[in-house]
Amino acid sequence: MRHNQMCCETPPTVTVHVKSGSNRSHQTRKPINLKRPILKDSWQASEKNAHNNKSKRPKGPCLIIQRQEMTAFFKLFDDDLIQDFLWMDCCCKIADKYLLAMTFVYFKRAKFTINEHTRINFFIALYLANTVEEDEEEAKYEIFPWALGKNWRKLFPNFLKLRDQLWDRIDYRAIVSRRCCEEVMAIAPTHYIWQRERSVHHSGAVRNYNRDEVHLPRGPSATPVDCLLCGKKGRYVRLGLSSSSSSSSDTVELMEKNSQELHNSLSMDMIGKSSQANSYSQGMI
Repeated sequence: MRHNQMCCETPPTVTVHVKSGSNRSHQTRKPINLKRPILKDSWQASEKNAHNNKSKRPKGPCLIIQRQEMTAFFKLFDDDLIQDFLWMDCCCKIADKYLLAMTFVYFKRAKFTINEHTRINFFIALYLANTVEEDEEEAKYEIFPWALGKNWRKLFPNFLKLRDQLWDRIDYRAIVSRRCCEEVMAIAPTHYIWQRERSVHHSGAVRNYNRDEVHLPRGPSATPVDCLLCGKKGRYVRLGLSSSSSSSSDTVELMEKNSQELHNSLSMDMIGKSSQANSYSQGMI
């Protein structure tokens, strides 16, 4: 199901702050002696010092976003299967604009190359974002059949291993601030994925205790269910499986390739740390 996409041009380079300003609640204030008069000169001097301290305050870590990285991320949404997945998620419970922004931040923190901007990596990062942010566990399971195909029951353990490897690759920094997400969205605010607003009916920790109503995951071939909370109608999609969706064997091969690449990168990192530790121990001897 094709969406009408607007052409969004991104600037060559954008700096996005990962953390917001310093937490004022942890600042210690000096006690004030109320009996001592405050002179005008000392008051002006204190204001000047406060301004200088604020200007010299170090900023938190930031992301340098290149144009080609954002373009490669947007190109993922030209994939018919990903478009149909977003079309199915009409209530934006699995992939609203904030979860999609987190997915992009994970790509940056993992230092994915342009060639690593793939469908399976998109679903892995989106699943991790749901794990971190969402209270309702069942909704994210819908990602399995879309990412893995009909044999998802056999493949999802490997999918979870890839999620853990991605988590390790981003150095377990899976928390993304609201400010960071909004700065990412502000780079190309007219793109249709940033218009995916979640209804207030689906906010908060709302759990479904009647397990007989809907069994998740349902997958691409299931008949969609109307939403009783926000009133949106389920949308039936027909997938062009021959052109847009890979077979289960291709999915297994791609997952094994990604797993091997992540394993190699982690092994090289461990070898580097081990060599540093050996050189340090020899110097001590």
